[in-house]
Amino acid sequence: MVSDIILQPSKFIMFLVYGLSGKVLEWFRSYLEQRSQRVFVHGMLSDIQLLLSGVPLGSVLGPLVFTIHTRHLGIIAQRYGVKYQLYDDGAELYITGS
Repeated sequence: MVSDIILQPSKFIMFLVYGLSGKVLEWFRSYLEQRSQRVFVHGMLSDIQLLLSGVPLGSVLGPLVFTIHTRHLGIIAQRYGVKYQLYDDGAELYITGS
């Protein structure tokens, strides 16, 4: 999933590019960092695991974060003649070769 890839160590650079800083940037950072999850399967609860990347699934801010990080994908794809399709929560690149 694209949202799992886009939020790595440089995840906040695009927020800075769009002029988000100070309290707003800290708010996004607190929303996206230090998250954890656990699952319940067949009556058993897993250990808590720290999440290192991604955007909370089904979150209100998910589409906004995705858009901020993929906005330039279309420009880059067009520049290199790559066909693409963007979705609410992902992207597809169509590359053919001879």
